[in-house]
Amino acid sequence: MGLLSLFIIISAIGLAGHAPQRAAGGNSHSPEAIFEFYQFPSHPKLTHLCQQRIYSASGHAITWDAFASSDKPSKLVAYYRRKLGGAGFTREGVGGQWSLPAEAPRPERILEVSGVRADSPARQCEKKPPSNSRSIILLSKMLAR
Repeated sequence: MGLLSLFIIISAIGLAGHAPQRAAGGNSHSPEAIFEFYQFPSHPKLTHLCQQRIYSASGHAITWDAFASSDKPSKLVAYYRRKLGGAGFTREGVGGQWSLPAEAPRPERILEVSGVRADSPARQCEKKPPSNSRSIILLSKMLAR
């Protein structure tokens, strides 16, 4: 699953520590601005759950943001297939993930859609999904420090 991809990236760069941090500068951003940071199109009516950054000893960081949606995973996958196409897409259960660039041996950025009950890093967020949530969107990106 996408969690596996995130762990593969972490393993590839070597985990040195982690700390919550704002990715794009300030301490509060709209979902649109956060999606823009990851170079993915946003989706309407998302609830931002949290953002975290994991640092490696090699000078890289993985930043990720989690969002909740009341839409079913299948609806979000269809939306993102229209926006992103099929390059880099892997179906995973009721959702799926885009690992981009598609031809890269290690993805630089990932958009993952999963069911709200799926095991994902979003479970680490202090803010929990609203009760009507059906899906989680997890964005992640590898950065040089």
